[in-house]
Amino acid sequence: MFKNSLNIDSINAENVLALAKNYNLLDYAPKLKSLITEYFGLTDFSGISKYELHQLVNDTLLSKYKGESTLKSMLVEEFINLDVIAAFEIKVNTSRVDFLTINGDSKSFEIKSELDNLTKLAKQVNDYSEVFEFNYIVIDSKHYDKAIKIVPPEYGIWSFENGKKTILNEAVKNTNLNPALQLKLFSKKELSTYYNVFNSDVKEILLNFNREDINKTFKLMLKKRYSQRWQFVKNNKEEILPIDYQFFFNSNISPNIIYNC
Repeated sequence: MFKNSLNIDSINAENVLALAKNYNLLDYAPKLKSLITEYFGLTDFSGISKYELHQLVNDTLLSKYKGESTLKSMLVEEFINLDVIAAFEIKVNTSRVDFLTINGDSKSFEIKSELDNLTKLAKQVNDYSEVFEFNYIVIDSKHYDKAIKIVPPEYGIWSFENGKKTILNEAVKNTNLNPALQLKLFSKKELSTYYNVFNSDVKEILLNFNREDINKTFKLMLKKRYSQRWQFVKNNKEEILPIDYQFFFNSNISPNIIYNC
């Protein structure tokens, strides 16, 4: 393939950041060729498919870019063959968790890549601790010394270097869930589905169901909400390039339509 004749390592850090910023999965072939000409110097695209253009960008970002999308792709790889439902970008209170999984337990994953700062981390971990049973931060190793002073001791800390996961701190099950905040994550329709007898009145639900019951229903709701989208990613994994997992989770559009049209 043509990408084998290009030296990915030759692209400098500034151009890697620009490529990550400017790459748009929905771009047509001429725009992708323009990006590759700009950052790799390639001008002859004879016999090169649109899929190969996307593949070059993906391979470059996976090997050279230390941003959020790379770490998200590694989390997907970690869980996609397991018996879990996973999802991206879920709003919790005033925060937005990057990735979560649900099976018997609920797990949240907040990403702090090499390009991120930890300004919001204290607020984020407090929010997630109220609704998920196990909580993790996935960090670039440069953040460890600061992060360990911010996150609660029960938080798990993972780092990925060269595609390998390192567990820097084991997660401990959270026993201080906030059922009122969990119920705020339900849509009105979901509240009606699971608590119809109480007319979706949160105060009434809190009076009639205990913490354990609400947590169990919370997990059922998340599994139902995201199972179809996650299953689409699982079913099409071999056709989806890793940097693009979140797009296909959100859209459920055939990869063939995106990569070859």
